[in-house]
Amino acid sequence: MRLLIAIINNPANVFYILDEFYQEGIKGSTVLDSMGMAHIMAHHVPFFAKFKEEDQEPGQNKTIFVLIQSDEEREKVIGAIERIVGDLNQPDTGVVLTVPVEFCKGAGQIFEDCGSSE
Repeated sequence: MRLLIAIINNPANVFYILDEFYQEGIKGSTVLDSMGMAHIMAHHVPFFAKFKEEDQEPGQNKTIFVLIQSDEEREKVIGAIERIVGDLNQPDTGVVLTVPVEFCKGAGQIFEDCGSSE
């Protein structure tokens, strides 16, 4: 089992991404508000202030967390994201990564083997 983390640059895309997840049968995502380091630094550290755009609030991202069990499911999730944001290799789209999950408790309604690792 792995945790897929997707940082989405345009928060308006998240609803559409979650709808794609639903269409693909992907369940149990969690979404958090997030902000990149460059945005924070540009708005709060004088040296970096030259990088911010005038009268613009710090940029907000959304971070999606979803447990996946296979490479096939990972490709479904990435495909769903890229159908909405475009090629993740392009700037200002997002970042996706996975990390192994060694322990899981409380997601039994999503995965029967929550607690086992690959």
